[in-house]
Amino acid sequence: MIDLHLHLDGSLSEQDFIYLAKKDGVDLGKDFPNNIYVPMDCPSLEVYLERFALPGLLLQSYENIAHVTNSLVRRLFKMGYIYAEIRFAPQLHAQKGLSQMDAAKAALDGLNKALEECKGFEANLILCCMRHADEATNIETIEVANKLKGTRVVAVDLAGAEALHPCSYYKNVFDLAKKYNLNITIHGGEATGSDEVMMALDNGAKRIGHGVHLDYQGEDGKRAKQENICFEFCPTSNLQTKSLKSYEDVPLLGFVKQGIPVTVNSDNMTVSNTDVYQEFSHLYQTFKLSKENVYELLMNSIKYAFTSDDVKQKLLIELNKRIDKFCQQISI
Repeated sequence: MIDLHLHLDGSLSEQDFIYLAKKDGVDLGKDFPNNIYVPMDCPSLEVYLERFALPGLLLQSYENIAHVTNSLVRRLFKMGYIYAEIRFAPQLHAQKGLSQMDAAKAALDGLNKALEECKGFEANLILCCMRHADEATNIETIEVANKLKGTRVVAVDLAGAEALHPCSYYKNVFDLAKKYNLNITIHGGEATGSDEVMMALDNGAKRIGHGVHLDYQGEDGKRAKQENICFEFCPTSNLQTKSLKSYEDVPLLGFVKQGIPVTVNSDNMTVSNTDVYQEFSHLYQTFKLSKENVYELLMNSIKYAFTSDDVKQKLLIELNKRIDKFCQQISI
C-alpha cells in the first residue's frame, strides 16, 4: 500500500498504451499486450530493458506525460495505496521538443489533478538522472528539481547501467544536489556489488534503490547502518533482471537482523507485472513473515519517505487502520 520505488515509464496500463497509440498513430506491435510485460523467466537484462522502448516513444509530449501520471495515481488509489513516490527521468522525454522542465511540469500537472479527486492518497515525484547521459544533461535535471522544490518534486535519483557507468562518475552532479539540499536516492548494488552502494553514499544518497548486493555483514553494512540508509527492495524485478536467482536470495532477513532499514516496492508495475501487494506476498510466502514483520517494513516506508512530518503522521494513522486488511490480502 506504500511504494517508494515506482517508475512511471514502467507502469503504464494496457489502456494507457491503447489510448496514446491511437491518439499518436503508433503501432503497438503484433505481440501487444505481451510485449509490454516480461515473464518471470525473462532471459536477460537486455530483454527487460527492451520493454521501455515503447513507453519512451509514446511519452514525448506534455499531454501524454500528464495523462499517464494521472492514470497511475488513480490506479494506485483504487488499489488501496496510501502513498507513492513516482520516479522518472525528464531527460528521456525531451526527444521531440519538450524541455526537461516541460516534462517535469507535465508529470506534476497529471499528479496534482489526480490527487484532487483521490482523497486520502498522497504522492510525490522523484526526478532521475541517467548514467549514460552527459554531465550537462544530468546537471539540468538537478537544476529542474531545485527550481521545482516546494512542489511535489521531492528528490533526485540516478538510474541506468551501473557496471558501465560507476556512481563515482557523478560527483559533480550530486555535489550540486547536495548544495541545493535536495533529497537523494540512487540505484546501486543491483547489477554490481557493494562498492557501488558505498559510492552512492559518498554522493549523498540517503536511500538506495535495490542495494541487494550490499555486504551487509561487513564494514559496508556497518556504514549503511550508522548513516541510517534505507534500502528500496524490488524483489520481482531483481529476479527478472537476473540480479538475484530466487526470492530466497532476497537478503531481507539479513538486512533486518543487522538493523539496516528495508522497504518493499514494485519498481515497474507493468514491465514486471507486479505491485506492492504481490511483492509482500512473495516475501511472506518465502520467509513466513509475521504481521509484526510486515508492519515494520511498512513503517520503514513511512519513516524514510521524502515527505513532511504532517503527511507521515496521516500515513501512520491510515496504516494502523488498514494493516489487518493488508495482511489478509497478502495471505497472513
